[in-house]
Formats: sequence, C-alpha cells, structure tokens
Amino acid sequence: MKRIIILGCIAATFTFSSCDDYLDIVPKGEAVLNKTSDYLGLLEDMYGYPLQTEWYLCGEVTSHDMSIIKNYTYPLNSAAYFWNEDFDRASYMTDTGSNDLYSACYSKIANCNIIIENINESEGNDEDKTSGMAQAKILRAYNYFYLINTYAKPYDPQTAEQERGIILRKEFDLEAEGVQSTIAEAYRLIQQDIEDALPNLPHKSLNVFRPDKSFGYALKAKVHLFKREIDEALQASLDCIKEAETAGGHKLWNMNTEYQAGLDYVMNEMYQGIMPESMFEYGGGMYSMFRTAAMNLYFTHDYNDSENLFYQHGLNNMSPHPTMVRKPIMDLFVPKEDLRYTFNMGSAPTRPTAEPGSVMLNNMMIRWNCGGIKLSEVYLMAAECYARKEDKGNAMKYVNDIRKNRIISKYYADLTADTADEAMQIVRDERKRELLLTCNGFFDMRRFCTEFNETLTREYDGNTYTLKPESHLLTYPFPIAAMQNSNLIQNSK
Repeated sequence: MKRIIILGCIAATFTFSSCDDYLDIVPKGEAVLNKTSDYLGLLEDMYGYPLQTEWYLCGEVTSHDMSIIKNYTYPLNSAAYFWNEDFDRASYMTDTGSNDLYSACYSKIANCNIIIENINESEGNDEDKTSGMAQAKILRAYNYFYLINTYAKPYDPQTAEQERGIILRKEFDLEAEGVQSTIAEAYRLIQQDIEDALPNLPHKSLNVFRPDKSFGYALKAKVHLFKREIDEALQASLDCIKEAETAGGHKLWNMNTEYQAGLDYVMNEMYQGIMPESMFEYGGGMYSMFRTAAMNLYFTHDYNDSENLFYQHGLNNMSPHPTMVRKPIMDLFVPKEDLRYTFNMGSAPTRPTAEPGSVMLNNMMIRWNCGGIKLSEVYLMAAECYARKEDKGNAMKYVNDIRKNRIISKYYADLTADTADEAMQIVRDERKRELLLTCNGFFDMRRFCTEFNETLTREYDGNTYTLKPESHLLTYPFPIAAMQNSNLIQNSK
C-alpha cells in the first residue's frame, strides 16, 4: 500500500518556489496520507479566491475614502479603478491582490494532483476513490479556468492557438520545469478534465465545499459559453438545471420567504399590526428600523443553502463585506422592489469621503459565495444562450425564473423583450445584479469587450476614463515571484 508523506499539514500552506508555479510546502511536522478519507480531505479548501482588484477594474466597487484611490495607497486597486494603462502593474504583483489568486489556484491544483495520482492506491472503498478522483479533476479544471481567465488574454477562437497561456501541470512534481501553454491548450485540458469527471461526480456531495454533478455541468456550460460554443453551453446549462433540481437537491433561493417572515415579525409582533406595511418599505418612515430588526433574525443565507452548487469564500470568510458599491451598479436595482437591495444595501450612512452615489454593502448575515457557482448563474447562462440564438421568449423565461425569487411578490411582473438584442441586454444587466461581487463581473467584462469589440467609459470627478477592447488591463500580469522562478513569458503589464 502506497503511503504519501507530506511535510506540513494536509491542507498545506504554500509559497512560491524555484519550480515556477508550484509551491514549497511550509514544514509543520508531517502528514501521512494513506486512507481514502485523507485524500478526500484535500478537496476542501476554505481559503477561497481572493478577488478584489478585479472588482475595481470592472466597475463594481469603490472606496469609502476616495483619497485612498487618488493617492494610490493600494496601487493595483487605483490603477484598476482609473483604467491607468501607463501604470506598471507587473512591478506591484508581490504579495497582495491578484498575486494571492495565482498562489491560491496553484495550491488547490497541487492538492488535486496529489489526489489524482494517489487516491486509487489508498485504503478505502472503490466508490469513494472513483468519486474523489472525479471531484479532484473538476476542481483542477475550475482552478485552471480561473487562471486562464485572469493571467492570459480573453479567449478568441481566431487566436487561441497562438496566444500565450499559463503553465499547466497534470502531476504533483516539485522538481519538473513547467512549460507555458497556449490559451487553446489550457482550455483543452480544462474540458478534458470536465468530461473525465462528469460521469463519476456524486449527485450530492458531502458538503457544499465539495463539488457535485450539478457543479460539473455548470462548469461545463461556463467553459463552452466562454469559448462561444453556444449550443453546447445551452445543453450543459439545461442538463445542470435538470440534475440540480432533481437528484442534486438544489433550488433557487426564494428571498420572499425570509422577507415575509421578517415583515410579519416587525408588523405583528413588534407593532401589533398598528402600522401599515408601506411604513416598512423602502421610502417609508420605518424602513431603517425594519431592516435593523429583521436582518439578524431573518435576512440570512447559510453556506449550505441549496442554491449553492459549490461554495467558496472570496478574500476571506466575510467577503465582500465591507464594500462600497458604485452608483452605476446601484442604479440597476429598484430599491423598493428588489430584495437583493433590501437584504444587503443601504444599511450604513452615506460616507462623505466616498464616491458620490455609492452605497455600502452589508452581507454580514449572508454568505455571498464570491468564488463558487450558484444555480442562478446557470439560469443566466441558459438565458444568454437563448438570447444569442434569438429565442427571446426562453431567454426571458430563465431571467424571470430568477426574478420571481428576488423581487417582492406584490411588485413582481415578468420582463419581456421585443428583440433578441433587447433580451441580451436584459440578461447582461441581470448578471450584473445577480452575480455582483463574484468573478463574473471581471470575466464578463473581458469576454464581452473582446467578442463585441466594446469600448467602455467611466465617469468620476468630471473626468472620463476609457477602456478599449484590446487593453492589456483586461489581463493581469504574472506575479513577480512566478516570473523570477520559472520560464514564463509575461502576458501583460
């Protein structure tokens, strides 16, 4: 029986090493992996994905004090916010920001490779080994998807075979020198891992930090969508929804349930029915009191909610709190109707030092799932595919299926679209609302700018900033340590 000994703990801590993107394991004693359950434990990584500068770049967040942004106190955030193409981001890719994302993804990949190489020789039942192998492959694919969509140019089918990508590793080998792939090669590995994994992923995983078959179909759909393979993306989306809502045990979170419970409590328990409901709505005199009273008791959402196909933290377990959301994003919400606003926005006073019109997000009681995938994202992928296929009726169906669970019931009305282009815009706006403060704002920015040749503009303090579709800002530079300790050729600056 093969026994694997790892210096350090099983969920190892990593730093950049002399072998390019792999990482030295910090000595903290020894961990012996010989049981199948030991390897399965490597699947769970509570650290998540440290997203932050990407939110500044795609225009979702701002600072509570704009002098911090103006003075480049955190240079990567400021360069992202001002779309400053002259700023040398590469020299600041040290131990913060997207450098952390690079390290986090490769440490997760290292764990996946340990599982893939060794779990079949461990002590345990064959079913656990088979599903564990599948889960490791789907997570390896997921992390390579993060890396290729952050540190290489956006996917373009015309250039993907020629454009430089990232270092790919299929084995855990700290001595082997990595070879930089092309973007197309990275996507081929990602898609091969997904296809290998899907048949053996469990319908229900042990917990939401381990991937299941619903997540596998969701990732398949996402990869096809980013490659502009619309028919395949649509089929995978529909397969995911069918799997999720049957064997997977997932469903969309109906926020009206918690909202009505909180409203009933305040109106009937606290005020004995003497106040009309309008007083507790946005704009009513008791709105702030209502939110304060109801938030801790009712406006909650746990890790294990059935809407989460796979849960991952962002920068930390509180992420994205505390965050100032920019006015252009806030203007997409109707505060009186949208429960995403009621549950999360506007509980803090306006900051005079903040960007005008920005609003503090407070998700203290709601686990945001910054780094994973929710079922609602799959509905939006299906909607986008239908819009691209000029089936505006089905596009609106899947958007409205989400909105029924997000809009206060008495204000809800179906959205309709007169044209496929209008349907597509509605889908894109709903993605900005529903997938706020995840990886998707940045990833969508990259793919839409590239595919549709979109030039973006941003206004602040009387100035207009422009981002062109060919801008190198859409690709993050490799971290300094990775460049020093590998044969990588830099993809950005």
